[in-house]
Amino acid sequence: MKNKINKIVIFTILLSLIQCASSSSGITTSNIPVVNRKYTVIGPVQNTETWYTFDIALFGFPLEKPPIDKIVNRAISEKNADALINIKYWQDKIIFLFITTNRIGISAEAIKFEEDGTAKVTPKK
Repeated sequence: MKNKINKIVIFTILLSLIQCASSSSGITTSNIPVVNRKYTVIGPVQNTETWYTFDIALFGFPLEKPPIDKIVNRAISEKNADALINIKYWQDKIIFLFITTNRIGISAEAIKFEEDGTAKVTPKK
């Protein structure tokens, strides 16, 4: 009986040390509505942010908020743009023991709206 309990304890400890990883991705047209507004494409942007969660079995406790706004705002400010279009985003997570490392990344095109409304939409080269 004692041998069986030892095996269960060892199995439980080994099971808790297993690492996991998962990911997801998606596409969206823009971070704000750009319908019927004329704009110029400034250039491509890419950014990545990381945040952590504390996970115990089925329960997870975020140690901070996901930095979605932070990553979009940083991408816009890097190019001094007004908005982002053709946004591709991905998210992955790596679990080690009880800490989960979450990452989100985006790649998009930064745009600047035309002031006088007479400019045509400039396609990506």
